[in-house]
Amino acid sequence: MKKPLSILALLALGGLVVLGWHFYAGARVPAGQPPLESLASSNFDQLRTAFNVASGEVRIVLLLSPT
Repeated sequence: MKKPLSILALLALGGLVVLGWHFYAGARVPAGQPPLESLASSNFDQLRTAFNVASGEVRIVLLLSPT
């Protein structure tokens, strides 16, 4: 009975470590790529300008929602 419980505890601890790393390690991007940014009402015009300037290139906008 102790062995399955300890395995479950190790899996839970491992999951917490992975979640902590995901949220607190920071985002890294490849060399030469601009850093990731969060979209807010204060920087929306900056995004629109950068998007329109790159009209001859491939552009991707990814919108994620927590809900």
